[in-house]
Amino acid sequence: MRLEREREIGILFIDTERNNAVNPDSIHEANQLMDEAERDPTIRALIVTSTHKSLFCPGLDFPTLMGKSRAEMAAFFQTLLGLTRRKLAYPKPEVYALNGHTLAAGAILALTGDYRVMTNGSSFGLVEIDLGIAIPRSTVAMLEHLLGSRLAERVLVGGQRYTAEQALQLGLVDEVVERERLVERALEHTRLLAAKPPEAYRRLRRYLRHDVADRMEALDAAHLDEFVDQWFSEETQRQLRATLERMMSGKAAARA
Repeated sequence: MRLEREREIGILFIDTERNNAVNPDSIHEANQLMDEAERDPTIRALIVTSTHKSLFCPGLDFPTLMGKSRAEMAAFFQTLLGLTRRKLAYPKPEVYALNGHTLAAGAILALTGDYRVMTNGSSFGLVEIDLGIAIPRSTVAMLEHLLGSRLAERVLVGGQRYTAEQALQLGLVDEVVERERLVERALEHTRLLAAKPPEAYRRLRRYLRHDVADRMEALDAAHLDEFVDQWFSEETQRQLRATLERMMSGKAAARA
């Protein structure tokens, strides 16, 4: 990952060797760059985007995670949930420029932002249920807060990959544009947020989001073991192995 600057705007590029899938290294890098942007008074707002041609973030990095121990997965999920809470309560505006498919953990992280612009031809989905995963209780609470309980239930239980236009209709993204206009449009909206008085923004953000962030922290402390148990359950491991096999066979076919 890297952080670049466009005057008062920081642009955080997701650019990893694992096709932007979430793993311990990517979470560590994200926190480091968010620290840098938060400390820098000249950065008034952030854009989060990707350098990949067709992916913003496909979710978790299964090839890296599947062989890890229970203790390692507990530590990983703890840091991932911490990043989600941090993004939800981040004191500077974050606009997501979704340049490609945004799925599972990638979609959850994008939903913490202030505004989401997506390229047409992309998809957006909370597809965890088809992997045998019921997302953590804290994340359910966050999505109910951000989306409303009825829409949160619909997208979580359905596990559907929505087109960019469908995601716009549902309110999962705020705008759909042609690929060549994505960064320009994200910059336009980010500048509007960057122009707000920063102390008023931080205070209002706290009023709007800190109660749910505090509730998420309590739920994470109470239910992390339950979520790790689910990861190692027979059903979930069977679904994850099947997903990993499809990924590997798809890569083999692409190389042939």
